[in-house]
Amino acid sequence: MQNLHDTTAIKRFLDSPVDRATLGLVYGRRRIGKSTMMAHLCRETGGFYWEASRGEQGVQLARLGDALGAHLGVGPIRLGNWDDAITQLLRIPARTGSQHIGVPVVLDEFGYLLESDPTLDSTIARLLGPGQRMAATATTAAHTRLILCGSAMALMRRLTDGQAPLRGRAALELVMHPLNFRRAAELLGGNYTPSLAARVWSVIGGVVGYATDMVDDDLPRDANDFTRWITQRVMSPASPLFHEAITLLAEDPTLAAANPSLHHSILGVIANGAVTAGTIANALRRQVPAFDPSLKRLIATGFVTRHEDPLRGRRPMYALTDPFLQFHYAVLEPHATTLRSRALRDLWEHRLQSVFDARVRGPVFEEQARSWVRLFADPQTLGGEPDQIGPSWVKVDGVDHEVDMVVTTAPEAAHAVDVRESGVARQVLCIGEAKSGETMDVSHLRQLERARQAMGTAAVQAKLLLFAPAFTPDLIRTAGARPDVELVDLDRLYDGA
Repeated sequence: MQNLHDTTAIKRFLDSPVDRATLGLVYGRRRIGKSTMMAHLCRETGGFYWEASRGEQGVQLARLGDALGAHLGVGPIRLGNWDDAITQLLRIPARTGSQHIGVPVVLDEFGYLLESDPTLDSTIARLLGPGQRMAATATTAAHTRLILCGSAMALMRRLTDGQAPLRGRAALELVMHPLNFRRAAELLGGNYTPSLAARVWSVIGGVVGYATDMVDDDLPRDANDFTRWITQRVMSPASPLFHEAITLLAEDPTLAAANPSLHHSILGVIANGAVTAGTIANALRRQVPAFDPSLKRLIATGFVTRHEDPLRGRRPMYALTDPFLQFHYAVLEPHATTLRSRALRDLWEHRLQSVFDARVRGPVFEEQARSWVRLFADPQTLGGEPDQIGPSWVKVDGVDHEVDMVVTTAPEAAHAVDVRESGVARQVLCIGEAKSGETMDVSHLRQLERARQAMGTAAVQAKLLLFAPAFTPDLIRTAGARPDVELVDLDRLYDGA
């Protein structure tokens, strides 16, 4: 299941009229379908796809030579070094009758190639540079589109950073992401209901591989089948998903080389409620400077999201980027020993389902609400065009109160209304509260009203958004009579604006 934006961007890259070889980067976390998309693209267009594996340079060149020779129909090709290999790849001819101008040549898992030869990016930069363009001959395929593909997010980003050899060379830098929660629901097919989709999303998120190969294409048939599915396909020690988080971190060279146990510990304490630098420090029993480099690595590699406070620039909050990681570190990892020794269905129904509801569904539902505002909500619903969206804190009756969502305008649209403590001119469009397992009533609305009042003049016209699976009749009547209140249940979350 491909994102339309991703497909359009790659097609535009292939069909660029530039009369020379060009470079593209495609990367994103594992299991989201990058390799499948790249392999399909090459089959469709007559391009060349090769997936590297970890190993010595000589072995990699021999494997690449065999694959290239098979593609060209000439038998194994001896490649003496990467200079020779890249030169040969840039000469792959386009398939006769292809509808695309450029021929894709994909080197997948490029990070493994850099491990064996850290100068490979310099070689590619030189062979795509101005000197090589002027020396190109008629035998050189002028429209080769060399695509470097990888899963090591931080490593791939560094290819074009600062003074990196490939800085300014790439005509495409496509970062692929997991499916959003609405597209992920489509994987349930005819079994789709918003309630079931939200529960499944809280376990595996939008990573296509988690809904297909890694569960043997087995998703819950309906709400009654959810317990069977989660105990057999996710919580069982025999399930590939049981070990997935450990594998993900071990496969990323940026994380594997630097204190893996600290990275796992940081993910674990965030999943279990430590979401500020101070609370993370308390949970780890370390000073912030001692773990800050590791936290930044987790952000750079796409495992942790840093939520900037829209009202106060210096109070960020942290969350795990992927619902599955939240599930792993809140449910699977803390109870791994018990999961190996107890009947899973009983353990789930009598103990772990409540942990799931409190530690997983709550945080994940809050992020779904923020995603709904970012991706699907109509500006009329929000009271304008949103700029920043994130959680925040306000002092209500002398006590700090966390607000799940604050949505602000861009500074230039804020008419110079200063948000207190920030010094930045922003108007608060709306504030919101999300409760995954409650039927919201009027008391929730009153609490949100008090938070709005505490924000002062910047929020005086802010709309109030309440997200929940259900609302009491009294709250529904109250909201129906007030233009400043919006109720978003699961049906509206998945299908409305």
